[in-house]
Amino acid sequence: MYLSQLVLNGGDSTAQRDFSNAHDLHRRIMQAFPDEQRDQPRADWNVLFRHEPDSDVILVQSAIEPDWSRLHQGYLAKAPITKPFDLDDSQLRAGRVVQFRLKANPSKRSKETGKTLGLFHQPEHLAWLERRAAQHGFTLLNVDTVPTPNVFGMKGKGTSPIRIISVLYQGVIRIDDPALFSTAIRQGIGRGRSYGCGLLSIARL
Repeated sequence: MYLSQLVLNGGDSTAQRDFSNAHDLHRRIMQAFPDEQRDQPRADWNVLFRHEPDSDVILVQSAIEPDWSRLHQGYLAKAPITKPFDLDDSQLRAGRVVQFRLKANPSKRSKETGKTLGLFHQPEHLAWLERRAAQHGFTLLNVDTVPTPNVFGMKGKGTSPIRIISVLYQGVIRIDDPALFSTAIRQGIGRGRSYGCGLLSIARL
């Protein structure tokens, strides 16, 4: 696995547009990965990213090493930093308590229409994360929800706009099932993973 830190240049017109259009930002990030015919390159390479709050920083996690030199000159404010990391048994042992950060799309699918519906209220946001925690092998010990702009994007003229409710969760969790938890880190949690949601980051207390 690889983790990259990108600092976008706020003075670059393309970077400015990408900040305001999640679809364009997704396409820009995918430029750093091999250009070959795949149906789901993001999912195949487990590419996840998150725009860190109140900053020009984008974190990108991937199963293969990206090539950020494919981005045009001036797009980044400084040289990107990419580091490999492993998820070993000592990091993810059952019972370990860690800090976490997750920007996610709390949502549900309507039984009547089949459409995905965003959840708007904090109790719903916390209940959504509790359900995901049980599915992905961890327990919430202390969690805060931080206001964050919702995700917006346009794929092109004549298409419906992308509107995704997003919530930034951070706090403390306990790892219960290392295998399930490892999968959650690699593959992400919830919907909207193409548009900056789902990246679960952990750190020592």
